Amino acid sequence: MSTAEVILRVEGLRKNYGGVPALQGVDFELTRGEVCGLIGPNGSGKSTLFDCCTGLQKSDGGRVLLKGTDITQWPMNRIAREGRLLRSFQKTVVFPTMDSEENLILAGQMARFPSIASTFSIGRKSRERMAALRERARELIEVSGLARVAHLPAGNMSGGQQKLLQFATMLMPEPELVLLDEPLAGINPILIERVIECIRSGNRQFGITFLVIEHNTDVLMNLSHRVIVLHQGQKLADDTPESIVRNPQVVEAYLGG
Repeated sequence: MSTAEVILRVEGLRKNYGGVPALQGVDFELTRGEVCGLIGPNGSGKSTLFDCCTGLQKSDGGRVLLKGTDITQWPMNRIAREGRLLRSFQKTVVFPTMDSEENLILAGQMARFPSIASTFSIGRKSRERMAALRERARELIEVSGLARVAHLPAGNMSGGQQKLLQFATMLMPEPELVLLDEPLAGINPILIERVIECIRSGNRQFGITFLVIEHNTDVLMNLSHRVIVLHQGQKLADDTPESIVRNPQVVEAYLGG
């Protein structure tokens, strides 16, 4: 029987803020092709975990391995430039004067052609690069359901539509792993369904692995193949959604009941 590829391995991750422990020896693995949920009460260490995995914060101990490569000490810009591991933040950020295609092409240029020379070069190869970026952008506009408003400056879109656009920009570099921090926060039920479909499409159509923080546990349990629960900076549980909702420790610590 074949063994699924481990795309992310977190080993004994620790982080303190002053004398307050935020992460206390967290261990887990993500295998390629998963959609994994990450839940826990406020202050349980979820966002800190994302920060330490993506170089925004330096951990105080432990390791983060991406496809077997130790990236624990890599700076955030190096991890982002690699393009294999990307993350979202709770605050949505787009270029408000650009339309959807322009936002996406810019995201693709920054990821694939980071030097000034490669971005602004002229000639056949440059035209081919731009054509490929434009094709990818238009594909993602369709996937994200933004075709009807794609002509608008992003600043004229609703908050939910901007969140969809931000999600699409994350897929432009063709990442292998995406960490999503509360992708459903602050949007209406109709757009919630669209965001869920985008995550599923990214997973099924493009093979992207997702780790998702989300307080809407009903949606997350339906979306995820597996759920990790943090409590007071420690891993409390790691199991299928069906097992998580029946776990008495999880119910007591987080789900209520």
